[in-house]
Amino acid sequence: MDILNILENALLNPDPAKRAEAEEQLNQAAREHFVEYLSLLTQALSNEEARTEVRMLAGIGLKNQLTSKAAKTKQEQQARWIALDSSAKTNIKDSAIKALWSQDDRVAGSAAQLVAALADIELPRNEWPELIPLMIENTKTEKPVHVKKASLLTIGYICESADPNNEAIVAQANGILIAIVQGVQSNEPSAVVRLTALNALVNSLEFIKFNFAREGERNYIMQVVCEATQANNREIQASAFGCLARIMALYYRFMALYMEKALYGLTVSGMQSGDDNVACMAVEFWSTVCEEELEIAIQRDEYGPDAVGPEMVSYNFALVALRDVLPTLLTLLTRQNEDPEDDDWSVAMAAGACLSLFAQNCAGYVVEPVLQFVASNITVEGEDGWRQREAAVMAFGSILDGPDHQQLAGLIQQALPPILSLIGDSSLAVKETVAWCLGRIADLVVDAIDAQQLPSLIQAVVAGLQDHPKVATNCCWTLMNLAEQLCADASSQNTSALSPFYEGVVPILMQLSCGENEYGVRGAAYEALSALVTYSANDCMGAVQNIATEAVVRLEAAASASSNASQDASAALAPADDLQISLLALITSAIRRMGPQVAGAPADNLMQLFLKLLTTNKAIEEDLYLAVSAVAGSVGGAEFMKYMDAFGPVLTSALQNPASPACTTAVGLVADLAHALGQSLVPYLDGFMPILGANLNNAEVRRELRPAILSCFGDIATCIGLAFQPYLEFVMQVCSSASSIEIEDGSLETMEYVLSVKEAVLDCYVGIVGGMSDAPQQIYPYVANIFSFLKAVAEEITLAATESVARSAVGLLGDLAAMFPNKEFAQAYQAPWVTDFIKRTRSSAVFGASTKDAARWARDQQKRQIS
Repeated sequence: MDILNILENALLNPDPAKRAEAEEQLNQAAREHFVEYLSLLTQALSNEEARTEVRMLAGIGLKNQLTSKAAKTKQEQQARWIALDSSAKTNIKDSAIKALWSQDDRVAGSAAQLVAALADIELPRNEWPELIPLMIENTKTEKPVHVKKASLLTIGYICESADPNNEAIVAQANGILIAIVQGVQSNEPSAVVRLTALNALVNSLEFIKFNFAREGERNYIMQVVCEATQANNREIQASAFGCLARIMALYYRFMALYMEKALYGLTVSGMQSGDDNVACMAVEFWSTVCEEELEIAIQRDEYGPDAVGPEMVSYNFALVALRDVLPTLLTLLTRQNEDPEDDDWSVAMAAGACLSLFAQNCAGYVVEPVLQFVASNITVEGEDGWRQREAAVMAFGSILDGPDHQQLAGLIQQALPPILSLIGDSSLAVKETVAWCLGRIADLVVDAIDAQQLPSLIQAVVAGLQDHPKVATNCCWTLMNLAEQLCADASSQNTSALSPFYEGVVPILMQLSCGENEYGVRGAAYEALSALVTYSANDCMGAVQNIATEAVVRLEAAASASSNASQDASAALAPADDLQISLLALITSAIRRMGPQVAGAPADNLMQLFLKLLTTNKAIEEDLYLAVSAVAGSVGGAEFMKYMDAFGPVLTSALQNPASPACTTAVGLVADLAHALGQSLVPYLDGFMPILGANLNNAEVRRELRPAILSCFGDIATCIGLAFQPYLEFVMQVCSSASSIEIEDGSLETMEYVLSVKEAVLDCYVGIVGGMSDAPQQIYPYVANIFSFLKAVAEEITLAATESVARSAVGLLGDLAAMFPNKEFAQAYQAPWVTDFIKRTRSSAVFGASTKDAARWARDQQKRQIS
């Protein structure tokens, strides 16, 4: 095999067929001749006469055989590497290190990724002990620049990919820190090396937690990073401020001294830098401060008296710095992009986001300075006056979340007229921000809009809908917020606050949704129509029916156009899919709003169309299932049964394809059908349940499918009652197994997955106990397992602090007690954890009335058990 030629063809051949053929040759070699393939790639990586691109691809190819984003694939790849002959492994590692010292930056960068992938396998196993010392040695001041840079780059990659909780990795923290600090120090002559070292420091911060906890080491780290903010090189300055932001996020509790001594002054000065990147990163520091303090406040509210420890202490850095930081932020709002159609992140955008966080954090303290800024700038004229006007509206819109609503209400009534007048401004940037600000008002403080001002607001929105797509998109969002906030209960009322405006607004939205999707305006128009449908009052049902009729006509036309298009034009079909998805979302909203009116010929026509699309366009499969669910919920079980002969096999096929994202939606549809059909679903369960069970036991299925299936079992049990008995033993075994799932690694993704599985187990238990409440003898054998699970939920802080979980858990305790009134489980109810959990739920400062009512009821049932 001529590996260099194949790699070159795979990367550089202008003929797509040749590239595909070369890629397949590489994949086949990796599958069938793994060791030889690695050896050939190693030779290519080490070959200094080969083209740079070929050597890079060889390094990346090697790395990709060692690691993957998919956890299971990564485990398999690592096991395969571990099983390799030691001489083969040594050869590859030596070649990777040799390539790392290449003077070609791109080859060295590729080799750095490879070395990090190797380290991710070997360091946790206490293998390759010479690697970190080698990296440290090669970061010394006297080493060549390209060697220092490559070593630091490798360290950064190692820290980025490795588990910071792995003891074998953490044991290398001292060495890693020495190497990085050597590169960050101001006496390092190479700016490239300092910049690489700073980036590596950001990646290493979680690893050096023990070092950072020691005052002397922490002081030195902070010193070198603060010095880097004053470097002559702008890139180093920006990276240093980014590093400080990351330090603040991870080690807020240690920051009081450094804020007082240096960080206030350094960061305010950085925000005023003429370099946009430096200013943005300095602003990001203060955004991080606000985020950390907001998170502390949330946790203190959640945990109440249990909120103790250094992690729960807020130093109010944002409030203390408000006098210095806020004026700077307001000034930075005028540093917008020159081109209003340029959406690249700007200093003004960063300042607006930061101001919003300050408002959430400091509440009413931001109001007066911001109002003064608004008053001084909202009417500025002149060639560059648009900057002041846009900044004034941006400032006002940014402080609407945080301060007291009553304080804001009067201010909004005063500010609204001048803001509305700017919807006709000559500047696109001003008009876009005005439309955004109106959306914020509608979303956050809609009560401030009185009946006299609403027509003027709608008039401005209508004008914006007919303006530039960026303005129209924000006006669509404003309409969505108005509908949701003003008309939440309108579907049960004869009229609503927005009813008088449907006649003027709906035709414009329908017209807007016919055009191109520039800046997402078409999708936004459909979302606004969906909101107007969902929150429509009875006097707007004529408009809803017209919208639905037109949407169905458009869907049929779009589907026909897609089917007539060339199958080779897959890229061109994507916008058509987006259009059909938007239309289906609108039709689904209309079906739900119209309810039983859909039954009969309309439902027949819809189901015929949906079934046709399910066989012709897999890209919209999930959206079609949601539409079918809406039909089932609207027409009722008896009416929907006539579609099951045709639809059942389609749904079965979707359930049998767990690799497809649509499978999760299909599982949800089974739950919806259970609610719609009730007992009528029973004949189909012998087909559905084995498939769902097989998917649960399939180690290859996507993670999100398992909790969906467990919750679905609970829904089915709730809806079919005693008819669930044939599946009871199997499902209870599944729940018992799933409830014991443990966190395999420390990643946030895995933690969230484990918690979602346990929530789904709880849903399942609640559904089964509720559905089979008339057959306590069937539940009796499983009560001990259920109690063990509930105890684990009560002791899991994150779960117990989640309101929906706490409500379901105490409710289940009450349901079980009520199911066994003869005190069969009195001893279980006497356990201290039961009383404590119910008490904590009932007395929580953040839980709602329904949750506390469930806790009181559970307490009453507990008393009956133990009295």
